[in-house]
Amino acid sequence: MDTAEQHIKNLQQKIQLLAKHQRQLQKENQQLKEDIEIFKEQSRAFKQELGVMEMQNAMLKASQQHLTEKEKKEMEKKLQHFIGEIDRCISMLSR
Repeated sequence: MDTAEQHIKNLQQKIQLLAKHQRQLQKENQQLKEDIEIFKEQSRAFKQELGVMEMQNAMLKASQQHLTEKEKKEMEKKLQHFIGEIDRCISMLSR
């Protein structure tokens, strides 16, 4: 086999290795994209859960102490915010 044929054969082997490596990288990239989506969904769920817990905490505090008018208004504002967040989450889940 002359050197030109050997050179071509070597190039073909390198191309095959590169193609195999590219397929592996594409597969890994796809898996990472799927992982990112899972983590985003978990993050959204944790944020929703945190909002519910904050609302429960605020309600518990309100029920265990006497509040001034200013504190009552502040508590009402927070509760309205939490209710709005819950409504927003429900509408997102309903889509």
